[in-house]
Amino acid sequence: MKSKESLIVTLIALLLFAFTSVGYAIYSVENRIEGQGTFAKNGKVQITSAILTDNKNLDNIEDPTFEDTTIHFNLNFNVPRTEEALQDEYYATYAITISNNSFYDYIFEASHFNPSLSTINNEDMDVSYELEGIEMGDTISSLTATTLTLKIIMTPNNTGEFNVSGDTEFEVVPTTEAGRLLGSIPKNITGELKNTTASILLNASVMNTYETSKKFHITVSNDNFYLVDENGNELEEFTIEGNTTEEYPIYLKVKSTARFASEKQSLNIYFEPVGEAKSSMGVVVVEVKKDETLIDLEPPTISNVVGEFQATKGSIKVSYQGEDNVAIDHYKIETYQVVDGVATLVKTDETVADEEEFIVTGLADGSYYFQVTAYDTSNQTSTDQSATQEYIWTMNVRINITQGGPNGRYTVNYGETFTTTITANDNRNIPRTLTITMGENTLSANEYSYNNGYLQIPNVTGDVVVTGETTGGINVCLVEGTKVRLADNTVKKIEDIHYDDLLKVWSYDTGSTTMEYPIWIETPKTSKQYTKISFSDQSEIRIVGGHAFFSVDQKKFVKANDPKDFHIGTRIRKVDQEGNLVTVKVTNIETIQEPITYYFVASTRYYNIISDDFITTDAYTDITNLYSFNENIQWQNKIVEELPYEYLKDFLPYYMYKGFRAGELSILLQDGKTSLEEFKQYVEVWVTSDFMMQKPIEKEGNRYWPVSIRETEKQYIKEGDTYQLPEEGIWYSTSENKYYMGGEKVPVWTGMHFIKQ
Repeated sequence: MKSKESLIVTLIALLLFAFTSVGYAIYSVENRIEGQGTFAKNGKVQITSAILTDNKNLDNIEDPTFEDTTIHFNLNFNVPRTEEALQDEYYATYAITISNNSFYDYIFEASHFNPSLSTINNEDMDVSYELEGIEMGDTISSLTATTLTLKIIMTPNNTGEFNVSGDTEFEVVPTTEAGRLLGSIPKNITGELKNTTASILLNASVMNTYETSKKFHITVSNDNFYLVDENGNELEEFTIEGNTTEEYPIYLKVKSTARFASEKQSLNIYFEPVGEAKSSMGVVVVEVKKDETLIDLEPPTISNVVGEFQATKGSIKVSYQGEDNVAIDHYKIETYQVVDGVATLVKTDETVADEEEFIVTGLADGSYYFQVTAYDTSNQTSTDQSATQEYIWTMNVRINITQGGPNGRYTVNYGETFTTTITANDNRNIPRTLTITMGENTLSANEYSYNNGYLQIPNVTGDVVVTGETTGGINVCLVEGTKVRLADNTVKKIEDIHYDDLLKVWSYDTGSTTMEYPIWIETPKTSKQYTKISFSDQSEIRIVGGHAFFSVDQKKFVKANDPKDFHIGTRIRKVDQEGNLVTVKVTNIETIQEPITYYFVASTRYYNIISDDFITTDAYTDITNLYSFNENIQWQNKIVEELPYEYLKDFLPYYMYKGFRAGELSILLQDGKTSLEEFKQYVEVWVTSDFMMQKPIEKEGNRYWPVSIRETEKQYIKEGDTYQLPEEGIWYSTSENKYYMGGEKVPVWTGMHFIKQ
């Protein structure tokens, strides 16, 4: 699908019928729609949750926002300039919960997907979507929630950055064969039934939100009573038309055979739609004539007391079953908390009649059992209790990241989403992967993004443990303020270096200075300490970790944190302002405990830069020292059969393959010093991750590289395009150590500088 229209994912929930339009009577608002003899306020269909659950190559890892019936998406994908990248997957998957808080059932009728591709690459991508968990024609029942999965898929036809933003529309309509049937009587009804001619009026109100007529029964819980209509006839089955509310004048009477051991009876009036479970319409308290000759010596029985965890914080539903030879009047529910084997009564509740379930609220996390006492109408009792069980609404999240964080214990309410950002201490990298367990289950890796450390665990229903290990810190860093030599012989602080700064570097091909643009710039990081190295010419340099310098004695680059190769007395090469090599000795190495910010810059082809006049380079010295050097830091035996890009394309961008001379990795592979898998891990952790590197110059979703033939003038060429050299002369490419004839068109994959010969 190619579109320039606005993509917005909107859930259109049609407005429910107003109560006034169908004559519905609303009584008081209660926590439960049924069981208290009242109707709750009618709600609506709306989105209550939208969570990112999975993605591939998504740059911005975040949940969509939603308000009422609209979800907003803003997706950014980056497609590297490799053939493989075009074959990769690019998608974002969301779990969306739609709650129907109305008295009506709704039908899922249609979904409308209208993407906005807000990038100049609009015509270079296709966007589609997949919807699971719901199908056209499915019912979203009244007072239920439905979770569906929406997957937005971007298929690139070219490389670059792509943005998909906006909304999506779901259309739901009320169904003609769905709705709710609710019944209620007014609260606090009392009356006197001391003889068989007396009666109590109960104005039962019934609401039918179905389109069609429905049938129902109204009954009383105590067999000593019965219900009649206004003509004195015992109640039969009722029929109510669709989309109406009716009031039914019914009367409560006492049977002539009834005998009572007490003067007061509490009765439940039940509402039972045909084919559905019954529910309480309300309670009536009745005064009756006590039979003094009736001696009720048989207590009630009670069994099957069970405490059932409720997702609502602090709530437990206690259910039980009671029987009596006369009638049960009510139940008492006592809640005991058990701590270290000692039980303490913390709450006492009573039912208003003989309901056989009760929701206990306001409890803290802990172990509880419930003791339920049944009272019959003679006030005789029987007691039973549930098993002790632990009820936890506050889940613990424990994070343990080796040399990282945020370590500690956190809490989240049952069913909610836990989010945090994983960090690394000092100059270390955040973990590549995390181990995440919830209860006894191990969660998938989709909850964690290595690119930015974002961790999200939706629907937490058990204690969570998150563990991970940061990887070794960057060992090739220069402290802020370090002066980097530019091609024009001026200096610039390392923190101010950009990809279009033409640097003075040391050429291993010629054994002299040359000019290169950066191929890689590290994102700034902080450390609690650094190393200050002093030299015999009174100069000094400040580094973090094992920055590499050229050792005159060993004729190779050595790491500054390796005491065998780098120590007081080690002779190191510098470059003076005229480009000549100078030798100095290390006179002092001191660790300074002080917070600092550090950086690193790698130049194209040679990796090195001239910082504080020292030739400094990557501490991964196996790569830096691929070939032997003479004392002028010039390669002596650079003959190699390059490893084709095909072997590296799955994890290394092509511009890095060219600019880092990655094809020469074949030497390390042949010598057994590394493997492709080890090199891949090195690249993904140290080189290409967003955590490590600043992105090169980008414009409208494409990388652009500086190209120059003079130190003070440059052009910006789109990566992969060509640059035509001036017609006259022969031109030397410093980034390739290669000569071109005037007028040639040169492919541009990195920053390039040409010197006329």
